[in-house]
Amino acid sequence: ARCGCHRTCCAGEENWVDSRTIYVGHREPPPGAEAYIPQRYPDNRIVSSKYTFWNFIPKNLFEQFRRIANFYFLIIFLVQLIIDTPTSPVTSGLPLFFVITVTAIKQGYEDWLRHKADNAMNQCPVHFIQHGKLVRKQSRKLRVGDIVMVKEDETFPCDLIFLSSNRGDGTCHVTTASLDGESSHKTHYAVQDTKGFHTEEDIDGLHATIECEQPQPDLYKFVGRINVYSDLNDPVVRPLGSENLLLRGATLKNTEKIFGVAIYTGMETKMALNYQSKSQKRSAVEK
Repeated sequence: ARCGCHRTCCAGEENWVDSRTIYVGHREPPPGAEAYIPQRYPDNRIVSSKYTFWNFIPKNLFEQFRRIANFYFLIIFLVQLIIDTPTSPVTSGLPLFFVITVTAIKQGYEDWLRHKADNAMNQCPVHFIQHGKLVRKQSRKLRVGDIVMVKEDETFPCDLIFLSSNRGDGTCHVTTASLDGESSHKTHYAVQDTKGFHTEEDIDGLHATIECEQPQPDLYKFVGRINVYSDLNDPVVRPLGSENLLLRGATLKNTEKIFGVAIYTGMETKMALNYQSKSQKRSAVEK
């Protein structure tokens, strides 16, 4: 029996460190196909903020005193407090206090704006398939394995494997300007054996599992395979590549709607893995 996270050594997959198995629509594989071992994955919540209400003061002070200039003036201030010196501690302490306070207020406000943006993004409505019907829920509640419907000009809520679209040839067009700055339309291709599933009922009847690599930040690299089960025959195995992957942050264009299954959610999406942490900028001298 296969497990949800295991070593792979198949042809074309030698670069996999390990992999995950995703049950499309959370449906168990047919009896005798493989062991059903559901895995725990993070939800679709995005967190780009740096501070919380409780850690703001200690964490911000630590970040600020990592700057060599602030640390230097702190040492001078402490020396002036401890040792009798001709200059008053106020001469170094007051400017330092002013700089630290103004910087903390500025960074606190910027982080508050990030919290607001995160909450707005996490509460965006997403349409997904449940028992053959279209249901709406908040983006943060999306789980790996959910089958999602995205309409034209909407942004993909997580990283999806492209199952089908309203186009007969099973293609869709996306823009990835928010990810890599490219504004041209890119064509992506649905899985060959699922591109004919155009309705919610068709998609809900899909019996398949996806095996793919664990999350990694390269936007242009993806390796996986999908096993599509039928009632009588052995599963049809199809390779998956970057042309089948729809990335969070990309936007659907010139295509009425698509169906896709969530494989990476929240902070495991490629967009989140590429997100630059909001650490303070430091000069080359300070580094």
